[in-house]
Amino acid sequence: MARDFSAVLDRLPDDRSPAPGTRRIGPWQVRLDAADGALVSRPELDLHVLVKGCLYGATPDDLLDAYLHGGRDFPRDIEGHYAALILDGPAGRVLAVADRVGSQAMYVAHTPQHVLVSTRPDWAPFRERPLSLEGVSAYLTKGSLLGGVTLRQGVGVLRRACVHDLGGSHVCTHEYWPLTFTGPQAGASVADLEAEFAHLIREAMTRRIQASGGRAFLSLSGGYDSRGLLSVLTTLGADVRTFSYALDARAPGSDAQVAHRLAAQYGTRHTVLGAYHGSVLGNVRRNVAWGGGGAPLCDEADAWADFAALNPSDVFVGDHAFDINSHPLSLHADQLLRQKVPPSFGILAWLRPTLPPTTYDALQGAWEQVLAGVLAQAGAGSDRTGYPLEIALMLDVNVAHSLLPWRDRFAGHTAHVHVPYLDGALLDFTRRLPLEVLARKAMFRRVLHTLDPHLMRVPLARSLGYVPDWTTELIAQRAEIWDSVQQTSSPLDDVIPPDVIHALLLQLAPVPRSVQLRGAVRQTLGRLRRTPLGLRVFGPAPIRKTVDAATFLRRVLTVRAVVARGAGSVVQDAEGTRARPSGLTWAAGD
Repeated sequence: MARDFSAVLDRLPDDRSPAPGTRRIGPWQVRLDAADGALVSRPELDLHVLVKGCLYGATPDDLLDAYLHGGRDFPRDIEGHYAALILDGPAGRVLAVADRVGSQAMYVAHTPQHVLVSTRPDWAPFRERPLSLEGVSAYLTKGSLLGGVTLRQGVGVLRRACVHDLGGSHVCTHEYWPLTFTGPQAGASVADLEAEFAHLIREAMTRRIQASGGRAFLSLSGGYDSRGLLSVLTTLGADVRTFSYALDARAPGSDAQVAHRLAAQYGTRHTVLGAYHGSVLGNVRRNVAWGGGGAPLCDEADAWADFAALNPSDVFVGDHAFDINSHPLSLHADQLLRQKVPPSFGILAWLRPTLPPTTYDALQGAWEQVLAGVLAQAGAGSDRTGYPLEIALMLDVNVAHSLLPWRDRFAGHTAHVHVPYLDGALLDFTRRLPLEVLARKAMFRRVLHTLDPHLMRVPLARSLGYVPDWTTELIAQRAEIWDSVQQTSSPLDDVIPPDVIHALLLQLAPVPRSVQLRGAVRQTLGRLRRTPLGLRVFGPAPIRKTVDAATFLRRVLTVRAVVARGAGSVVQDAEGTRARPSGLTWAAGD
């Protein structure tokens, strides 16, 4: 599992010595909080580095070498999914390095006199700060944080693909991997590009197999992406075990049922984990203890708890950046919807009669500020449009602030997480493609078929099969949920009062069977419409995004519990064990 780290920087007068257990780095007294042995030092140079995550074909020492000799873009040739903190005593510099995709989020609060940096969103010093209305609005509207905001005022998320200098009066950021698209070299045919794509996929897998050491566990669904991983991993001779999660492993056409058939096809041992154990509050507590408000709500959080019993060391997952829309999107609203981001607060307009008018207006204004920040960060204010803007938003919003935090906080709770399709060489290759070949994963699918002609012997899954009917669950358990709300207080109560939660719980009603059937029919028609024939006949399907009352309530309960955790307290995790990182102090010879 990837080890979290934190650091406290306090500005010291020149004539003052640092306190015991700390070290002076330029004008700063630095105190580290990390797992024992996590610090790699070069005492003769007074140079130190902390790394969370995995480096491939490199070590933390190599990262220090790159820093010393590689210039401003020194992380560019370091392959890995990691976050790093470099402390340079002679230069008085403290640098936070984020990989290309931001796979390990880093959170920072910076003033001229004090700097707090951590890979944990719920680190105790952050929890002392007041609520951020922008962060609350983002979590309640989108279900995750984006645009660099967090649930606490003055705490931000450091951007991917950047080196952040924390040692000045403000954070100074240098982007070492700008998202520019050059297109293919002259004379490169589609066949040549596909052959290179296939080679790069195999190389990315090989790097991660070599780093994994022990058994490789593959999170296997019924779609293209993870079955492509399964095929290549087994071809390369990896010792693979597969797993999926489900409410009912026997449900026909579900992810778990299809994954079971795929495991039989490729000869791997397969495990189906129970996605949900029946307690809404238990699911919320696990989302609080593990997600910490930095990751989207995890429906199958109970399954990840059971996953620990398999003694995993390394998990492979199929997230990627190869899927863009069937045609370039010109409107910012459509671009946002493509990344499952509501383009307006109107998605929660049904809340207006329930919330105080001033509160609703404040949340709406905060969401508009978040959206403006997201678009500006992705370059929407410049000449970036169409497919380039879509990929920028995909990396900034969907990958960095949704998929990867979920992987880190849940799969990464017990194992190292490997994301081969987000390999740096593959991302560089993507920037050289004619982008239209990525539409609907067209080239990606052809390459996977080339690597394994039998890839689609088992049909695609027709349903997820692991998401509970949360409306029904909330109705059945609303008395218990309301008792829990009454027994605790939270800073969120000033924004979403408990009586609003009570009213929404009482208003929940079972979804009529006729409505469920119409929804199933719409899903089937939507899948057909997204096929090549459907696109030719009907054109692109409209993108819809809704937040129902059950989803909103689960988000409220989670945020309420996250921000209620007292500063400095030792919080019990979902298993009842005490969760606090071990303290790291500077050794006498460092």
